[in-house]
Amino acid sequence: MINFKEEVEKRKDQLIQDIETLCAIPSVYDEKTAGENQPYGKACRNALDTMLEIGKRDGFVTYDEHGYAGHIDIGDQEESFGILGHLDVVPVNEVGWNSDPFKVVQVNDKLYGRGVADDKGPLLAGYYAAKIIHDLNLPVKKKIRVIFGCDEERGSSCVAHYFQNNPFPSMGFTPDAEFPVVYGEKGIVRFDIKGDVKKDGLVAMVAGDRVNIVPEKCEAIIEGNHKQYEASFKEFLEKNHVTGVIEEEGNCTKLILKGKSAHASLPEEGINAVSLLATYLDGIINNKLVHFIATYLNDYDGKGLQINHEGLMGKLTMNLGVVRYVKEKAEIELDLRCPHEIDLKKMADDVEELCHSYGLTLESDIHEPLYVDPNSELIQKLHKAYVEVSGDTTSAPQAIGGGTYAKSMPNCVAFGCEFKGEDNAIHGNNENIKVDSLLKSTEIFAKAIYDLIKE
Repeated sequence: MINFKEEVEKRKDQLIQDIETLCAIPSVYDEKTAGENQPYGKACRNALDTMLEIGKRDGFVTYDEHGYAGHIDIGDQEESFGILGHLDVVPVNEVGWNSDPFKVVQVNDKLYGRGVADDKGPLLAGYYAAKIIHDLNLPVKKKIRVIFGCDEERGSSCVAHYFQNNPFPSMGFTPDAEFPVVYGEKGIVRFDIKGDVKKDGLVAMVAGDRVNIVPEKCEAIIEGNHKQYEASFKEFLEKNHVTGVIEEEGNCTKLILKGKSAHASLPEEGINAVSLLATYLDGIINNKLVHFIATYLNDYDGKGLQINHEGLMGKLTMNLGVVRYVKEKAEIELDLRCPHEIDLKKMADDVEELCHSYGLTLESDIHEPLYVDPNSELIQKLHKAYVEVSGDTTSAPQAIGGGTYAKSMPNCVAFGCEFKGEDNAIHGNNENIKVDSLLKSTEIFAKAIYDLIKE
């Protein structure tokens, strides 16, 4: 029996060294340095070159898709198994890090640095798993193609371009989520609602700057002296266990309500400041926009819009992420995560009809869901490897509200690297990954890949 754990341990130092090298590159999208063969900027190009060099160093054939993405081929069989990871990272905050985000440090068995968990560390874990299978000269019927793009954080245009010019592997996974294996990713629908709305007591209302985040603060300016609203606003805040501020704004009243932010895939973990403030305002002014929000957008599951649904992937979730109302011009942005049973086009048409009845327009951006049969060979063998290595016999294959590279090709799913009970602070300050978890992920990947491609 192959001892993959022992093989991973032998390569531990080199794996960490490669992570240090790759994470030292601040591969954030940079429009200023974008150009030919570096469509996402110089730093992303540097990260791509570095990954390609790692493949060349180890004696493998590499390919560069004009700076959008690249791949490393491990083996020379016609058919391929794909590992898809990304080299771009989100920006870092100027404050909040305990160390240089682009210099990997190890503290108490954890690696810290931007990209160690999302997604450079997991990508290299997948690469090393493939390399182990090659180094042991194990009999396989497919080559392993490690594919890496440079624009996942902004929508994955990188792999969309790559697959226009390269064939899909027959199956694969992206190590860019969590364990256990993810058989489904909800469809993501974005609604942009606009229109002219008469003032009718509301001078301005502003909240949120990203549609995929629950807005934690909403500001509104309404007509009238603040004294007439102080008592009712204070009572409303206390009743809903939130905080806020009411103050004079010229001849008007300024209201600020503070909720709690969360990711749009889990909006119920937050407190939406917009819908809450709209609920209060709807009781004191007769404004069409306020009434529309308070009536139809005051939940996390689409009940108000009558689009709520619960399927195999769980519930539809809805996030009211952005509101802008200035000089009687209104804009609302919604982010919905939808189970695969829903007809997304019909849903959008129904919501558009409602918007029209309020004199509003709706533009929709629809990204279909990913669903791979949980009983398929891909899901079953990935999950089996996870269970055997982790010892976790209670967690089942899952569906998530987030989106990954898995949607970019058929028969592909998200698989690792975050384990249950661990928080890698992905996209946050002090992003980290446990060294033990990194090595365990590499072992799981090696076992799973070999089980899927062995002769």
